[in-house]
Amino acid sequence: MSVLAIVIGAVTSSLRTVGWLPVNALTDSAFFLGAATGSLILTSGVGKLLLEERKKRMSSDIRVQEEQKLRASIERDYDRLLKTHRVTGKPNRPMLEETLGALDCHKTPYTLCMIRLARFNELEQALGYRAAEELLKQYLRQLNRYLKQTVGDQLVMINGYSVATLDTVNHAFALLRHPDEALERQRLQAISRWLSENFREGRFSFSWAASVGVAHAPEHGAEPAGVLACAGFASLDESLPLVVYDPAIAEWQYRQQMLMLDVEQALRSGEMWLEYQPKINIRDGRIGSLEALIRWQHPEFGRISPSQWIPLAEEVGIIHTVTLWVLDRACRDSHQLREQYGRDITVAVNISAKDLAHSLFHEEAGAIVRRHKLEPANVSLEITETAMMTDPDTARSTIRTLSAMGFRIALDDFGSGHSSLGALAQFELDELKIDRSFLEGVLDYPSRQKILRAALELGTALDLDVVVEGVEDETIALWLHQFPGLHGQGYYWGRPFSLEHRNR
Repeated sequence: MSVLAIVIGAVTSSLRTVGWLPVNALTDSAFFLGAATGSLILTSGVGKLLLEERKKRMSSDIRVQEEQKLRASIERDYDRLLKTHRVTGKPNRPMLEETLGALDCHKTPYTLCMIRLARFNELEQALGYRAAEELLKQYLRQLNRYLKQTVGDQLVMINGYSVATLDTVNHAFALLRHPDEALERQRLQAISRWLSENFREGRFSFSWAASVGVAHAPEHGAEPAGVLACAGFASLDESLPLVVYDPAIAEWQYRQQMLMLDVEQALRSGEMWLEYQPKINIRDGRIGSLEALIRWQHPEFGRISPSQWIPLAEEVGIIHTVTLWVLDRACRDSHQLREQYGRDITVAVNISAKDLAHSLFHEEAGAIVRRHKLEPANVSLEITETAMMTDPDTARSTIRTLSAMGFRIALDDFGSGHSSLGALAQFELDELKIDRSFLEGVLDYPSRQKILRAALELGTALDLDVVVEGVEDETIALWLHQFPGLHGQGYYWGRPFSLEHRNR
């Protein structure tokens, strides 16, 4: 447009010069007017471009500032996520360890308390995770206030908070050690009592079932992670609301955990084997049955008694695998045992409450017996009184099925549990094994003799074979001769033996 204005001015002047246009003030000044107009247009265009450029720069500066603010916000959020727990907003484990690591525990000893809220997962399932998490946050706020009011001068503040969250179940706080140990114990017990009280929020009133594990630095470790692990271990003990870490118990627990991890490998590797203990007809000394007893030689812990690992194997659910292994191995050995003791010999295997509750146990047991070309009648399944009464209905159904298949059923350790005689009469049994506790002082106390006689008469009344366990000396063995048809088991007639050992 600027060039066009200059061209129009120049053409107008030229046409005036050649006489095509009249001479007047406008045509005389046409060229200058065109040039001036072009300059104005050019100047306004350049100004507009400069203004647009300025706007762009301002917009760019604004975006830069917004990006800087966003980056700063992200960094703050990231820093918060690194230092706090996602749900509670309290300092997390790294922040707790960092705070404790800044203390020289040798110069400034401290006590670390781990709070385990055992019911959180239960509440989460019942109320939903949002409601459970909100209740947890309210509870921790109350706990934070309580700690500051009660032991504020001793609290180790963790990024401005008194409580740290490891996960939604486990939370921790630390106290500087008080010179007066009795006063410190009182304060910890007061905190434990507060935690045991019902939590009230809105329409809710319930207990978190909190347990507190306590560990001391530097006695239980100089590094925060180690002290934290000790406190966490102590909090797992739910028998008491407040438990101080005990290295001896921790070592025992470690051993139990390692044993459970090693069970299946031990079954495969030959670390476990069976030994057999005979059941004797007391009158004629004839062996009628042999009980299979599992043994374990652990490469790290040495000889492990069944009482040290069988109950835990039942608790963690691995006992069913052990039972099937014992049954299979006993059936395999049964052929050799029958060659040595006669074709009528039976082999007895202990089974647990977990086995009775297993819906396919009768099929598994039947398949094992058939695989070794035996009859179920060649096998006696010994079930403790406690196992039977754990779930009587299920036990009764499983025992009825096993008995119908031909297995002999023995009630083991009778007298050690709390079952009623009426309940026992409902089970289909073939054998009653009297617990060894009945023989304690039996020769010295007539009342104990009466109790034993009553137990033997019970077995006779139920038409069961009766075996007395724990016979270890000749005097008792001779005294038991007065009871016809009675069987005995114990060290007096022989200790458990291994077939491998006998064959060497």
